[in-house]
Amino acid sequence: MAHVPSLGNGVSVPITATEIPTLLETLRAEHIIAAEPDMLIDWMGVRTRIPMLPWAPSDLAGTMSTALPIPDDGYRSEDVEYAALARALQGVSDHPVRVVEVGAGWAPWAVAAMVQARLRKLPGVAVAVEADPRKCRWAVQHAEDNSIPVSVVTGKPRQLVKRLREALEHNSAADQHLVVIQAAAWVETGTVEFPEAPVNDMGTAVWTLPGTDVDYRGAHLAHQKIPAIAVADLLESICSTGTDAAPVDLLHIDVQGVEFDLLHATAAAVQEHTRLMAVGTHNRWSE
Repeated sequence: MAHVPSLGNGVSVPITATEIPTLLETLRAEHIIAAEPDMLIDWMGVRTRIPMLPWAPSDLAGTMSTALPIPDDGYRSEDVEYAALARALQGVSDHPVRVVEVGAGWAPWAVAAMVQARLRKLPGVAVAVEADPRKCRWAVQHAEDNSIPVSVVTGKPRQLVKRLREALEHNSAADQHLVVIQAAAWVETGTVEFPEAPVNDMGTAVWTLPGTDVDYRGAHLAHQKIPAIAVADLLESICSTGTDAAPVDLLHIDVQGVEFDLLHATAAAVQEHTRLMAVGTHNRWSE
């Protein structure tokens, strides 16, 4: 087997089931607003527009839940992902909260992190990278629903890094803000192929099977060329915002089966610029 670069200090410390309730309680909002039409308002005070998400149970719309999402939240994620956010925010007090979400969809983790920064009276900056323009619009809506200033970066590959840095600099005076990049996050800045799929398909990924007409799931889908931004460029850009040079507090990666390909090639940058990484794995090889 080929050598795999280290991701961190070589020690993986799991979040145990007994730790999860305590961690999740650190995310609880002191005051939660009343239920609103179309919105699910959770124990963190995050507002999610349920009709925007085609797979989300419609009976969640117009509800408020103070319950911890154990074992899961009923529509999106398991408790351990929330626990990863909580652990990433532990001890953050002397620098802006920094989060990068790769394969972001509607940017739930980036927005939740910025809501948490606001609750803690900390500045914050988040970058969400999403290849599907329809889901980028979801991310913008989700940020606006939670009163988080948001900007969108688009363009050709060679323009993405420059425009990202300009957006980060332009919004540096905001208490918290989100930058949505309409592109794939990949090993290098350039062009990749990405499937054309229904918007409710949350399993699409960068195409890594040249010479075939199937994706990693065996699905037959048409593909199109889209811009990609290197993970290293993402991390370096957000870490260079401000004067503290602190690392990214949370790197959340959900790239639907290509996580090993991506992280094997970018391990050095991840190790240098990231405090905690949460990865959704989709096969035993990646694990």
